[in-house]
Amino acid sequence: MSDFISHFSSIPEPRIERCRKHDLLDILFLSISAILCGADGWEEIEDFGRAKLDWLRRYFPYKEDIPQA
Repeated sequence: MSDFISHFSSIPEPRIERCRKHDLLDILFLSISAILCGADGWEEIEDFGRAKLDWLRRYFPYKEDIPQA
């Protein structure tokens, strides 16, 4: 997991501070994991996140739950 964090933490945050509800690393980890498991599009990424939330939280906190599509 440290390789994931060290690699992706260098990506600049493109969102405005007041519009950030979810951590960028949470979103990236969710998206990459879902796509590797066959998700195709934002709705399927969200569905994957809801189904695998306990597993995802083993790596990142997802304090604000799963981002909505």
